[in-house]
Amino acid sequence: MKFTKRLEMFFLLLILTATIYLGYNWYKGTSFKNNPISLSAQLRIDKAEQKVLSLIQKRFKMNPKIPLVVSDEFHSNLYGLTSYKDKEIKIYLNKKRFKESEDYMIEEVIPHEYAHAMVFLLGKKISEDGHTKLWQKICMELEGSLCERYVNNEEIIRQKMGSFSLEKMGF
Repeated sequence: MKFTKRLEMFFLLLILTATIYLGYNWYKGTSFKNNPISLSAQLRIDKAEQKVLSLIQKRFKMNPKIPLVVSDEFHSNLYGLTSYKDKEIKIYLNKKRFKESEDYMIEEVIPHEYAHAMVFLLGKKISEDGHTKLWQKICMELEGSLCERYVNNEEIIRQKMGSFSLEKMGF
């Protein structure tokens, strides 16, 4: 009888702990969705934006005023978007993607999108997908290290795993 009572208490405690954990995870997900991006992330975005604008001024002798907006109105597949409408350029970053890889968004997507903005500002012909050789050259000038056509999901995974390597594990 004593053993049964202890077993019941153990499972009751386990269920309570699991319920609290699930509630906490639900809260974290809802909190991210319903609140603005964190102050530390916003400061990092501002710093990266200033760096790119400084590079544009230094390397292209231009001082553009291009709003950078973090939005949660995106389809989840997009990381960023540069729009050119009525002679106005705006850069949008997908807030949802910050949750999975803040570093990638700041270090790679910002130069990627500013490279698109520069192609617009230079008045160059834009291909259907916008990723021309000129765009790639500008992206590298803005110190984007992964100036590829689309998001490199493998690189994001590698960044998250840090020093962990499948090669080291024999795979």
